Order: sequence, then structure tokens, then C-alpha cells
Amino acid sequence: MKSKIIAFFLIVSFILFSFSFINFYKVHKFSSTNVKNDIKYISSDEFKGRLAGTFENEEIETYISNTFKSNGLKSLNTNYFDSFQCEYPSKMAGKPYLIIEDKKGNLIKTYTYGKDYKEDMLNFAKNSVLFNSKDDIDFSNTVMQVIKGNGRFIFYVPPNNNLTFRSSFIYNAPCSMYIMLDSNVLPEIKKYIDSGYNVSCYIPYEVKQTSINNVIGYIEGKNPNAPPVVLSAHFDHVGTDLSGNIYNGALDNASGISYLMELNRYLSTIGKPNRNIYFIGFNAEEFGCLGSMHFVQKYNSMLKGAKVFNFDMIGSSSVALSVMGGESDTRNTPLVRSITSICNNQNIKLNYLFQDSSDHEAFRKYSIEAVTFCDDDLTRIHTPNDKADFISTASIDRCFKVSSKKIIASAYDNYLFIFYYKQICICSLFSTIILSAALVYIKINKNKREVK
Repeated sequence: MKSKIIAFFLIVSFILFSFSFINFYKVHKFSSTNVKNDIKYISSDEFKGRLAGTFENEEIETYISNTFKSNGLKSLNTNYFDSFQCEYPSKMAGKPYLIIEDKKGNLIKTYTYGKDYKEDMLNFAKNSVLFNSKDDIDFSNTVMQVIKGNGRFIFYVPPNNNLTFRSSFIYNAPCSMYIMLDSNVLPEIKKYIDSGYNVSCYIPYEVKQTSINNVIGYIEGKNPNAPPVVLSAHFDHVGTDLSGNIYNGALDNASGISYLMELNRYLSTIGKPNRNIYFIGFNAEEFGCLGSMHFVQKYNSMLKGAKVFNFDMIGSSSVALSVMGGESDTRNTPLVRSITSICNNQNIKLNYLFQDSSDHEAFRKYSIEAVTFCDDDLTRIHTPNDKADFISTASIDRCFKVSSKKIIASAYDNYLFIFYYKQICICSLFSTIILSAALVYIKINKNKREVK
């Protein structure tokens, strides 16, 4: 009887060992090094800041779709692209200028682009203005507002007098054009205006409409009609300035889309989930989260009951990991609270942000559970200094420790086996050896007794 019990447990142990051993070799090990290599590529100078509407942005669309295809994702449509229309700032011929002229049109002073002034990318509903003291001008210490015809133009001194920051483009921003000025330039311009001179400014951008794409693939679940899990990140950034300085956008957000692609490699190898898992590269986040809003509006019926995990700025060692919910969320919002519990169990510090400033916004507006994981380090974003050299693989691993547990718990039944297959493999191997030895020992003793 004893040998039968041991044999039973030996069979169970061997089965556990076999399954866990297969998993050990089959499962793609999530690699923060892979993530960083993709960040380096996507944020390289070759892609010129990935501004939506540009050829380089299209190239990244193709790169993501090819990655999804090679990792075995199914396409939602006939291909991995889901197109939508948007307005974008298109560079024009000519050079920018900010000049002072007298009443006869004689040039008095020319300001230097990038040193004295620079465009902020918020809007280019109009790209030129000429004004003087006869126009409606309002001054403060840091801002000059000019109302000319049906246009409103803002000239301002940016925080820390930093002309390198480049805002997102917002087509429906309230003013026609935004110009940053060095702190010494604004009072000087006021003096020129008070003295009867003309100020003329031209920024060679025009607003055009184009068709761009989100990139969508999915792992089919056992029950494709169940509410899905959505994993997402945006891949666009803010392009280049008029001097050719490239805003590489490594942390924001080559990091998020690279993290998403590595999650794709990992999750595609751990077995079939209970429900569909969608992987989405959103475009035009820097234009006001247009890609995510298009997706939610188009596929709203499919998303009922979904859980959404968005990744935006993953890889800074300077800050704690943050979970960002919508403006109406709190720490007690169920999805936020469950992530807090995971962090507490792993002794990972978690910060909280509740603001509509990434692609979770559209989902929350439609009452779909959604959060954004981010490293809220704003020191380099939207400047030419946001480069892959500053990305921390340790911070990427930190996000994976938290997000993967919540994703797998949401999408898979056997998530404990998925997480602990290494431990199960080791334990079952030892138990198989011990039980085999015990069975042999019992058999030998039995034979000895029979001989006697």
C-alpha cells in the first residue's frame, strides 16, 4: 500500500516536472535588454522624432506591425493597421524670423532662432503676424498677447527660460500661434513697440490633414467573447525643430512601445489566455491622444468590461514607479487598489497620479477600467536630451514585476503556475528523485524479505 501511495505522488511529481520543464524552455524570458535595444532603435536619429504625419512615423508603424506579425499576433483587420484622419504641423519652405522694422520697412533688428526665440508646437492655425502699437496687445512680465484680425498670438518666456522644450501639437488650441522668447527679448520688444516700431514673426509650419495608423494585434483567448485585456503604448513623438534638432523621445515614448513589444514576445509563449489580449501601438498621442480616442470610439462595444494597461515613460531610475488613473479616479479605484496590493507584496514603492494626460484617458471617459504605468520623470521629456543613454533596465524590470502579475491574473486561469514554473520545476525534480529513491528502497527491502 505504501509503495502505491509513493508511486502515485511520483507520477504527479513527474507530470509537474515535465510541464514546468517544458515551460522553462518554451517561455520567452522577458528581457529589459531587449527593451532597451528597441528603445535605442526607435528613438534613433534615423526616425527624426516620429512626428505623426511624417514618413518616419510611418516607418515606425511598419516596424511595430512586423514585430507583431513575427511574434505571432493575429491582426484585427486585414492587416495590423487601423487608420484615422488627423491634422498635423507640416514644415514649409523658408526660414523662421522674428524682426523689428521701422515704419518704412527698414530692418532694425533680427533675432536669432533658437537663442532669442523659438516656436512652441501647440498650434499653427496662422504662421505669421505683423503688429505694432496700434494693435490690441496685452503685456505681463512673462507673456505678450497680440490680437490681430481673427488671430490670437502668444509670445511668452518659458519656465527656467528654457527654449528647448517642445509642446505637443493641439489642433484646437485656443490661440493661433505660440512663440517662446528669451527673458531678455520680451521687454526689449515692448520697448520697440512703445517707440512705434513694427514686429514681424514668421514660423514656416502649416496645418495639413493626413491619414495615420494605430497598430493593433492580438492573442486569441479561449473565450474570445469575454471582456478583453488591452495592453497599449503610443509610439509618436514631437519631431524636429526648424534647426534640425531631433527630439528623440526615448523615455517618451520609445520606452513604452518597446516595453509593449517585449510583453508581446513574452505573453505569446506562456499559453492560451482565457480572453483576447490586444496589443496596441497608439499614434498621435502627442496631438491630444487622438489614436486612443479613435480606437475607443470605434471598438467601444468590444471593450465593455475590459481592463486596460497602458505604458508611457518606462525606464527612469530617478523616480518611483507611478500608476496613473483618470482625473476622477482615486487610490480606492479597484484597478488602482489591486496594483497597490501587488506593489506592497513586493516592497515596491508606488506613486499615484490622477490626470488625463496619457492614452488611458479615452478609456476612462467611456467608463472602461484603465491605468497607465509610468516613471514620471519630466526632466528631459520633450527636449533633445531625452535619449536612450538615460534609460534604466532596472526600472524596466521593476515595471515588469508589477504589471506582468496584474496582466496575467486578469487574462489567465493558471497564473500561479505561469509565475512559479521555475520553482515548481526545481521542487518537482527533487521530489521525483526522492520519491523514486524511496520506491527503489521499498522494492529492495521487499525483495530481501521474500528471499528470507
